[in-house]
Amino acid sequence: MHFFDVTDIMFYVERHTTISGIQRVSFEVIKRMIERHGVQTVRLSYWDRKRREYLSVEAGFMAEMTEFDPDVWSAVFYGHRARSQVNTAPTLHRYRNHPLKYRVHALRRMYHALRGNEAHFKKHGSSIAEWRSFRPSTQPSPTSNLSNLERKRVLDVAQHGDHLVVLGATWSIDGIEECFQKLKDYRGMEISQLIHDLIPITTPEHIASDFSDDFYHWLKTSSGYCARYFANSKNTARDLAAFMEEIGVVRPIKTVPLAQDFYVAEGHAPARGAGSHADPATTYKSRVDRNIGLRRDILNLSKMPFVLVVGTMESRKNLWRLAQAWLRLSCEKGLELPKLVFAGRPGWYNEDFNQFIQATGNLGGWIQFADHPSDAELAYLYETCLFTATVSFYEGWGLPIGESLFFGKTAVVADNSSMPEVGGDMVEYCDAHSIDSIYAACRKLIAEPDHRAALETKIANTRLRSWDDVTSDFVDILS
Repeated sequence: MHFFDVTDIMFYVERHTTISGIQRVSFEVIKRMIERHGVQTVRLSYWDRKRREYLSVEAGFMAEMTEFDPDVWSAVFYGHRARSQVNTAPTLHRYRNHPLKYRVHALRRMYHALRGNEAHFKKHGSSIAEWRSFRPSTQPSPTSNLSNLERKRVLDVAQHGDHLVVLGATWSIDGIEECFQKLKDYRGMEISQLIHDLIPITTPEHIASDFSDDFYHWLKTSSGYCARYFANSKNTARDLAAFMEEIGVVRPIKTVPLAQDFYVAEGHAPARGAGSHADPATTYKSRVDRNIGLRRDILNLSKMPFVLVVGTMESRKNLWRLAQAWLRLSCEKGLELPKLVFAGRPGWYNEDFNQFIQATGNLGGWIQFADHPSDAELAYLYETCLFTATVSFYEGWGLPIGESLFFGKTAVVADNSSMPEVGGDMVEYCDAHSIDSIYAACRKLIAEPDHRAALETKIANTRLRSWDDVTSDFVDILS
């Protein structure tokens, strides 16, 4: 039996309605393990904070999922307390799984709406008109039956030799480390942990100091119960090996590179490589289909050429230097400059970038934002951008680089950490610490369309790594 830990997914969907890189990895791998081996040999497990127990639940509901659906996961973990997104009023999504908090904040919104306090709603990315126009669905929730899934303690059902695979982040979760140690000592479980990166201790200047300390403690403690580690890149494997050497521990480290892939819902399938490769007979229909259900502000972003930056907006992503490069590009006469679009959610330690945006009025409109895009909206942005940019100081893998390649789009990529493993020879590299270098790389892809087209052709002729490849590697190692 394989148990897959989904504790981080439980915590994530408590407040968020979109998916981040780590949750995407877990979802794709677990789903494909179920497809390959059946629900009888795969169970999900998670740490219940209130009961302080490690529980397991059958994974059959995942077999029906075509994409990561926060409503489904919320129903599994939060039962009747969970509120579907369609029944959640604007600005209240972070409270949708907490009925009391939802009611309190809904009353606050009603009060400010009655007073005509538009500023209150603007601060939360909405408006009084949007608040007043909201109408909850009267249809019964299709996920209501998921709250009745049978829960069992892993300690009661685990057998000697069963595998527990932890694909997400479990550090800073009180009690879970002791639980894993018991599962190893008393049930003989083989516990494997996927390490996405060691960023909290390799670049702690970009992380809150308490988090870095917690991460160091967790990683050191995990060596007591982990039989092996997976690393999502060769670079992460090197970092992990250096850490293990420092603490005097030897554990097998298997590298399983992640995918250059992106799940696209029906109607949003990309034409890999240049747009001219699309079937002319379906071009108009596909254009219509891909716009269905997208927010107007997302569609507005594609009215003129743009370069896309995907990910949480935090200091490690080096956004200030990228914005400075765009400032320099905007001053260059004769250059047909595209807009720069940041797609993601706000992160931490990004004050310099935020101050620049505020002081320059979004660089006079050259910089725009796509807040919390859905998978379909993100696919649309990938598909319609000129190219993407990932100029981070450090990455454990670099999912947006691979996703960009999947959509046939090249990228400006920093030549550090794991990112060259993802981009290969299909992207334009730069030095993350040099505005000059970032400027030159971006300018080359903007001003030399033939060079950009050559890289797109190289992408189209390259077999990219898929999530099936990732799953096959996991299956081979676990077997």
